[in-house]
Amino acid sequence: MKAWRGQLKDEFFAEVVFAETRGKARALARCTEACEDADFTDIEVRRQPQMDKYYTEGKKEMDWDNSKDRIALVKDCGFVCDRDYWEQEDCDTCPAKEYCDTYKDLVTEKGGAE
Repeated sequence: MKAWRGQLKDEFFAEVVFAETRGKARALARCTEACEDADFTDIEVRRQPQMDKYYTEGKKEMDWDNSKDRIALVKDCGFVCDRDYWEQEDCDTCPAKEYCDTYKDLVTEKGGAE
């Protein structure tokens, strides 16, 4: 099974889904929060081969709310939180903070390292 990054054109929010083909990935992405109810043609999908190893039988997508999945998304795909929607305490308790560019920027802005 192949991993695909699905998102609406020119949008920040994305999901990683698992499908055999680009077309199946686009159809599956349409059912995710990032692309919910979007027109099929407005969804972009790109291969994320570094995420193939996280597929398990029956898994359709990576889950941001699952700590292990979040770490993988941040570490292997460079996912970060949208700065318009996070609070400082979210970073402090995030399981993926050691891999997160947003967190690293925040620490730098504060003038120290954790």
